[in-house]
Parts: sequence; C-alpha cells; structure tokens
Amino acid sequence: MVLRVKNEIPDRFRFRLDTAAKRETVATPSKINVISKKDIGQKVRAIRNARGMNQARLAKILGTHQTGISQIEVGRRGLTLQQLVKLAKALRVSVDEILGQAQSQTEEGLVRDRHLVRRMQLIAKLPSPERKALLKTIDAFLKSSNVA
Repeated sequence: MVLRVKNEIPDRFRFRLDTAAKRETVATPSKINVISKKDIGQKVRAIRNARGMNQARLAKILGTHQTGISQIEVGRRGLTLQQLVKLAKALRVSVDEILGQAQSQTEEGLVRDRHLVRRMQLIAKLPSPERKALLKTIDAFLKSSNVA
C-alpha cells in the first residue's frame, strides 16, 4: 500500500509509506550534555546580577517561584526550550548568551553593580530637564576626576 501526497506540498515534505518496508530503528541520541545545568545556572546568575535583578523579581516576571530560579542557578534543575526562551526574554539577552555560545554583554563591560543599575533606572524615570541637568553634573564631576 502506497500513500500518495498531493503535489502542492514541497518535495522536502513528501513522504511515502510502504507497509512492506522494513522498520528502521532510530539511533538513540547521546546522553552527554554539551552544556551542564551548573554552567547554565552560573550564566543565568551572572546575567541576572548584571541586570541588578534579584531572584524574586525574575521569578515574578517569569510567573514562577524564587526557589525555581535558585534551583536553576545552582544546577539542580534544567530548562526546557520554552523556559530557556522565556528566561532569555526576561533577562533581555539572546539564548546564545545564556548557553555560553555568544559573548555576553555582561562580559563586555555591562554595569555589574546593582546599586548603580538601580540609580540609573531611577534617573531614566526623571523628567527630561531634570535628567539632563543631573547628567551634566555627573559629566562635570567625571571630567574633573580625569575619568572621562
């Protein structure tokens, strides 16, 4: 018996079912983890800290519990693909950065001090004239300190 597929389906999706054909077994994928849960957890913690975010806040964004985030960060719990994508969106990074395949912005000099990040977030909420005045003051201070 042959099952025919209509011609409007692209060739790469066409298949033929032949009941007389021998059943082939599919090789079992390797159980070797390319990236360990612990490595992913460490990466998540580093990115979360760089964002000035605590576990409770991240858990709230993800709609889960703080203990779940903790278990991920210490490597006791893994992530499904859907959870990984959701986590990447919550942390505003790519999945590659969490998996360690791309250099993370946290490693490229992103602010790691959560108190400084919090202050920058508050400055961003100021009305434009006040924000500009504060930034001028900061610029003048940095220039006089020979940092800028």
